[in-house]
Amino acid sequence: MASVDAAKPGRGFFVRDATGLVRELSWFDTFLCGFGILNVALGLVQSFAYAPYVFPGSNMALAFVIALPGAFFIGLLNALFTAAMPRSGGDYVWVSRSLSPALGFAVNFFATFGVVAAAAVNIWYMASNFLSPALYVFGFPQAAAWVAGPPALFLAIPAIALLVLIFSMGLNVVRRVMLVLFLVTGVGTLTWLLMLAFGSNAGFVAGFNGLMGPDAYNGVIQAAAQAGRSVDPATAGRNSFYALIYAFQMYGGFQMIGYFAGEIKRVNRSALMAIMTALAAGAGFFIVGALLVVRYFGYDFLSSVAFLANEAPDALNLPTGSYISSFIIFMTTNPILRIIVSLGFLATITWILLPQMLIITRNMFAWSFDRIIPGWVAKVNERTHSPINATIIAGVLIYVMLVITLTTSFWAYLVNLAGVGALVGMVLSIAAIVFPYRRRDIFDKAPSVVKKTALGLPILTWSGILTLVTQVVVAYVAFNAPSIGGAVSMVSLLSSLAVFIIAFPIYLIPYWVSKRRGLDTSLAYKELPPE
Repeated sequence: MASVDAAKPGRGFFVRDATGLVRELSWFDTFLCGFGILNVALGLVQSFAYAPYVFPGSNMALAFVIALPGAFFIGLLNALFTAAMPRSGGDYVWVSRSLSPALGFAVNFFATFGVVAAAAVNIWYMASNFLSPALYVFGFPQAAAWVAGPPALFLAIPAIALLVLIFSMGLNVVRRVMLVLFLVTGVGTLTWLLMLAFGSNAGFVAGFNGLMGPDAYNGVIQAAAQAGRSVDPATAGRNSFYALIYAFQMYGGFQMIGYFAGEIKRVNRSALMAIMTALAAGAGFFIVGALLVVRYFGYDFLSSVAFLANEAPDALNLPTGSYISSFIIFMTTNPILRIIVSLGFLATITWILLPQMLIITRNMFAWSFDRIIPGWVAKVNERTHSPINATIIAGVLIYVMLVITLTTSFWAYLVNLAGVGALVGMVLSIAAIVFPYRRRDIFDKAPSVVKKTALGLPILTWSGILTLVTQVVVAYVAFNAPSIGGAVSMVSLLSSLAVFIIAFPIYLIPYWVSKRRGLDTSLAYKELPPE
């Protein structure tokens, strides 16, 4: 296969004059990527799987409202930075050019680790929590029980292989697959939301009791109470505020288009349109969806299911699992509606993998292009314009992370990752604050939307200041409500920080090796990478 090789000789530090990537993504394609990671259906499912358990009495709709201004500032920061430096790598490019190369790589390495981990978990969820209920609805209960167990590890192999194949065929194929998944997800999710809106709690109770036995609905609530669940009404307000950390996690992703900015058409306009459209649509669906979920299923029931799923799963014994996405069997006896909703949820957990894969591969591509990792990783196929080697490596990394997740207690040491993530986010905020002043040469050449000012300061600087405040609030909640992961200890804190710290030797070793050979790679960060 013909390819563009990063190892070919060329002029200056950059060994080739172009990346080999092509701007193929329209603003709508970009929106689908951001909205796919934000992923309303999956976000509602995960919110109610944990928030009612961790923060009893919390109001998730209110938490989504509280988190919205902070999400807006984060989105604005990313949109403006993307327009100012539209290259693959996102915050790697932004921070390395604004603050320091090593710091930029560390921020981006931390983010990439998070996306790899999320992709691995999503593939696990695909089999155990979404494919399993779908198979049950299709009339294969034994197959549903089988895929919900250890076979998820083996089912991941063909799933990841298919993902690698799709990306190896180029962005045009990725775009088409993503559009199909978006449509299937949209039909299924809207059908589910309409059933919540026009149905009633009494109808759900009747359906649940009809399948699970007389008074089974109240039995779940009583079982949770006997297992120790309790709700103090006096803490409802505080817990709703603390639940914003889940709201931020669910909002997260809509702003991540900067990681593949080198492949977006008319990026100056597309970045802002895609990011803000994704946030507006996501916020509306999250807030309305959270209200409908509580109204239809009942808060005590949702809270009891979440409590038992986390504390006493054997006492729950639901045929399709404890996620609200699997409750379709209790909502209707209509087989068509059951299939539409089940396919919608299965599509949504698949959809999110595509932009996640795009982020991982493009970040590795940016590292390779700057010689932090071997140059052959940035090899791009001339026909498909796809970084084949980076794609294969990404697939391997996702599978390795899945194996680690399912077979070790690895994540027990990373319980403070959300708090450390907020600290890392502060670095990006500082980069946005100082960029117009430290890199005036790049800022002055940026599009007019980036150079707009308010009260004497660039809007990019304001977005950095307000995002910094947002990250301080998130860090406060993460470290003062340790039940979101685990108690803050020196071991847990250092373990989470290690994900960030380990990036420095990874960056510095090849830097020192190159410098001994007479090549100062730090000079590359004086300018933007080529297109």
